[in-house]
Amino acid sequence: MKTLNIMLLVIVLISCKKVNKQEVKDENYKQNIGVTESINDCPIDSMKMKISEFNGINFYSENTMRGKGVINISVDTKIEILNLDKTIYGSISPSKNDLIPYDIHLPKNVVAREIIPDIEFRIFDFDAEQPDNASEFVIIYVNKEKKLLRKKNLQYTFSNWDKYIKSAFIQLDSDIINISKEEQKYWYKAIQINADSMLIKSVSKTDCDYIEDYKDISKWIKWKNGNCKLIKLNFCY
Repeated sequence: MKTLNIMLLVIVLISCKKVNKQEVKDENYKQNIGVTESINDCPIDSMKMKISEFNGINFYSENTMRGKGVINISVDTKIEILNLDKTIYGSISPSKNDLIPYDIHLPKNVVAREIIPDIEFRIFDFDAEQPDNASEFVIIYVNKEKKLLRKKNLQYTFSNWDKYIKSAFIQLDSDIINISKEEQKYWYKAIQINADSMLIKSVSKTDCDYIEDYKDISKWIKWKNGNCKLIKLNFCY
């Protein structure tokens, strides 16, 4: 009996040690990107959420879906990102350097929906609130906080979450129930979205050259918990 108790104590200590290591890893990640987590945020997906790096700035995505959808911005002139008190938070402007398309003045680590400033892509997508015709500003989210963009001379398109997700290719994470390891290999499109449920259908290489494996599959999945998505969104740029 004494031996059994000792073994149980050792198992508990080992388990606690593993949990503490993971907690330290997650906390170090939070500190490294310099973004404060709130109680409403989804669990951090570590460095898997890094989208791109540009001139010393790291751009991350996140599983938390903020606002009513996503705004895509075309940067043809200087764009200032403002705090809610109208002070300047940062800016993005076209560069005069042919090899570097943009001058970006933002924190060293930025969390947004998808930013890829490279000359081949030029993607600036931010979670956003539905634009209000009566307001001179649109509300976007940068580093998990509300920021403002002045509408004047701003070239943008807004997509609500359903439209944005249907425009993307979908990969399934292990967090989704009733999904086999084989089904995680395939890419899908959203056919129908009903609250937290989604009808998906697999797509082949003819839809995107990035796709390697294909099997004809259609099924309903639970794709989010509240405002926390469980799927990975990809685009065939």
